[in-house]
Amino acid sequence: MEASRNRKAIGEFLKRRRSSLSPQQAGLPAGHTRRRTPGLRREEVAQLADVSMTWYTWLEQGREVSASAEVLDRLSAALKLTATERQYIYLLAGRYTPPARDLSEYRLSPAFMNLVRCTPYPFFVIGPQNRLIAWNAEACGIFADFSLIPPEDRQMLSLVFLHPAFRTKIVNWESSTKVALSFYRKVYDPAADQPWYTELTESLMERSAEFAAWWPLHEVADKNGMQVEIEHEVMGRLHFEIITFNQINDLENLMCCIYMPVPGTLTEERLATWRQKHS
Repeated sequence: MEASRNRKAIGEFLKRRRSSLSPQQAGLPAGHTRRRTPGLRREEVAQLADVSMTWYTWLEQGREVSASAEVLDRLSAALKLTATERQYIYLLAGRYTPPARDLSEYRLSPAFMNLVRCTPYPFFVIGPQNRLIAWNAEACGIFADFSLIPPEDRQMLSLVFLHPAFRTKIVNWESSTKVALSFYRKVYDPAADQPWYTELTESLMERSAEFAAWWPLHEVADKNGMQVEIEHEVMGRLHFEIITFNQINDLENLMCCIYMPVPGTLTEERLATWRQKHS
């Protein structure tokens, strides 16, 4: 029953998208512009996607036909689907999620960025490929000014293993980093066939003795309850629990990490005093 509903939804979606796309938008020559109804014809979509007219008609009609990932890719290109639309038909067709969007597509809304800035605790937003894409003043105050790090080097796992601020300020660096690495494996191992993943692990194997020792252990774990102790040059000893959440405004492959003060450790008060001096 669910499969039948999904096939019907795919057909209705493709038909609607086809009717809203002009021949010019699809890149068809001028001779294709005269028609009784707006949008593309079925045979035009079939031709653009290199599928048979009969098969595409059956797909729009919600019949029991199988669509491979390769065919879905061609249909997505022919109909100029957005990343969100493309993922929608992938999920309905029961196929694997398409590759992660390009980082340039992750334009966080002004309201969300205001949330990041106004949160009174260190706040990191990690995007596709484990890259740091947003942070607040408290995060910079605790660790370093991330705006001074070139965008191509804002790879969170690399920062944790290699950046001096993480290595020297986190008192329990070894234990917390082992947990972070195990969590990384759980989240990102499905992308092990992608070039960025291979490049990252090979680079860290060469540049970090700890990574080279821990990576072959292939440990997988959750981050729940993970705490870090930080020795700050001004605020002194700070105790945080890292709270992680994702699925932000329907943007996949995003993760938020908030360093919440552990109650009873004076971390909240020390942060407030620091904030007053730097506001």
